[in-house]
Formats: sequence, structure tokens, C-alpha cells
Amino acid sequence: MLRGYLLIICDPEYRFQIANILEKMDYVVNVDIINGPYDLVVEIIFDTIDDLKEKLQNDIQNIDRLMSTLTLIQSDDM
Repeated sequence: MLRGYLLIICDPEYRFQIANILEKMDYVVNVDIINGPYDLVVEIIFDTIDDLKEKLQNDIQNIDRLMSTLTLIQSDDM
């Protein structure tokens, strides 16, 4: 199982609604509403990079009022 983090920019008026949508997805571990250049930080789990791409393209990037995402993948180099 791989772990990643999404930094999301969305319409600020809809960040609570978008957070609720994301929290219902089975691969989402945690959603935090934050202040700064990004509106949300989302922790996700996935099996492969292709699985991650599919989840992003089919589920997350189609959410209304979501403007952009930055994906960070946890490194195993520890």
C-alpha cells in the first residue's frame, strides 16, 4: 500500500462541501482544511501509481469547484 498527499486549491466557499465529499471516498485517510495557498490537504492510500492516476482522474479532479491539485507521494527512503 502506498501513501500520498494531495494539496488542493478550490473555491473557498465550497471547501467544507468538498472536504465532505472527499472524506466519503474509501481510499481517503484524512482531510484537513487549511489556510494559505492551498485549501485542503488530503491523505490517501493506493496500490500503484496507475491506481493513483485513475483515482485522481476519475474521482477527485471531477469534483465541482475544485480548481487544482498537487500530488505528493510518500517516499520509502527512510
